[in-house]
Amino acid sequence: MTYPPGPPTYPSTPFGAIPPQPQNRRTLTLVLGAIVVVLALVLAAGIVFVVKARKGDIYVPGLTLAAVNDPGIDPFTDPVLVAGAGNLPDNVALTASAGAPDMGGRAVNGTEPGLYATGDTSACDTAALSNRLMADPAKAAAWAGVFGIGTAAIPHYLNTLTPVVLTADTWVTNHTYTTGRAEPFQSVLQRGTSVYVDAAGVPRAMCSCGNPLAPPASAPLGGYRLEGQPWPDYHSREVTRIAYNNQNVTAVNRTTMIVPGAPTPVATTPGSSVLQLLNFLSGEILSQPLGGLLDLSGFPPLSEPLPTPAALNTPFEAGTDDDAERNGLIEAGNPAAAPAVEERAAEDNGLPVGAPASDSSSEEPSEQPSGVPGSAEVPASGSPSTAPDAENPAARSAPSAASVPTSFSGAGDVIGSFVFDDAGLSVSCSVPAGALSGSIPLTCTDGVPRSVSSAALQRAGVVGATDATGVWTLALSTRAVAVRSASWTVAQPEIPGSAPPAETSTEETPPPAETNTETPTTTEPTTSEYVPPPEEPAQPSQSPAEVPYSSPAA
Repeated sequence: MTYPPGPPTYPSTPFGAIPPQPQNRRTLTLVLGAIVVVLALVLAAGIVFVVKARKGDIYVPGLTLAAVNDPGIDPFTDPVLVAGAGNLPDNVALTASAGAPDMGGRAVNGTEPGLYATGDTSACDTAALSNRLMADPAKAAAWAGVFGIGTAAIPHYLNTLTPVVLTADTWVTNHTYTTGRAEPFQSVLQRGTSVYVDAAGVPRAMCSCGNPLAPPASAPLGGYRLEGQPWPDYHSREVTRIAYNNQNVTAVNRTTMIVPGAPTPVATTPGSSVLQLLNFLSGEILSQPLGGLLDLSGFPPLSEPLPTPAALNTPFEAGTDDDAERNGLIEAGNPAAAPAVEERAAEDNGLPVGAPASDSSSEEPSEQPSGVPGSAEVPASGSPSTAPDAENPAARSAPSAASVPTSFSGAGDVIGSFVFDDAGLSVSCSVPAGALSGSIPLTCTDGVPRSVSSAALQRAGVVGATDATGVWTLALSTRAVAVRSASWTVAQPEIPGSAPPAETSTEETPPPAETNTETPTTTEPTTSEYVPPPEEPAQPSQSPAEVPYSSPAA
């Protein structure tokens, strides 16, 4: 038997002993050889990884989660938020059933009524954003380059945008100002973030940092990895993107889906009423004039045409191969997703790497509404849900009242009384008769003073604040509540002061002067909150808080 050559041997000695050094050297040689082999394998694996990453086979692009108004790293400007103007209540959110399932999330038309919210004042200072950008030529050039305009056109372009508050977690292509350029990355902005949108309803800039925004990449969400901490109510299936300019989200055969074709054309002239926003303070859907927030008299006239909203509402395209790789695209100038990103999405059931455990058991948004009590979506039927709890056993057994459709009764054009739950207690509130405008004081069974906007009680306001699941959310002076049941009534002018005595007693007529003087101070709460019909004289003896505004027969 022969052996391969080994380390050098020593000749035999008279004593027959072999020096220990050869053995030690042999062991050391083997150890060093093993280390060299391991290092070589690691280096080879690293080279293979880098090569494959450059080809889009292994690299997992990031999807950054940006919490409410978080400026992130390397922002373009300081915040231009208006203090307190964009504080969206916790229960105001786009219902999970809105939009059409798409790329692992959902797509929504940018002009969908209630997709965006507003308060009583603008959420962002447009003049401040314009001044800060124009004061830094390098940043201005990078910012304007995202929209394909010159720096001199920035004020004119900003004047076409409208500040709003997101009512849904929204997927965009965000940008940081890095190394003198706008570096793109995919991002999800949390509901409640204040942004600027154009006439097509596409987010175009962030108020917390001035970062320019573009439509997201046309790659599935499941091909990305989440970067950042998911917020408590984050769900990948409910992440919203605005449909591209060649898409329209519509209802086909009772199913919401994306069909080819552009949405309804929108006006681009500042001042045009094209955006239907949800007033999160009153629950009304109102027409918001487009842009027009800047005084352009001090700026040079516009010397170039501004791009139309439709022209800019296309899938994101990267300018370099590195940008394409980081955003999940196949190559620069090509909006197609990298094959590895699509394959990964299919393998992971459409969920991004690092998605919360709750996402694994969730279904498509069109099949499982979130039950959020305050929804920005207007029911497709144009009227509140009338399905009572008795006809909906699933809703009757739901753990939270917020998921139970509001039960409407009676007939008329305004709400006369309503019931909601507060900390497990059922609270009934009645509305004074004849209160047709302004802020209306309520009388509630728990004795808590509350008021409500009269417009929120009218049918248009109720429809605008009722989500697709039939839950009506009412904004009170204390907070917004999910209404469990409500009664419609016919709006009536306030009853004259002599009317109550005529109803309660026909034998004795008190002096008119005394009746008119005392009625507003002593009997107005009962008279204004509940006015029984003449044929039911027994009802005024009951407490207004216990008697619903509409009769049981209604």
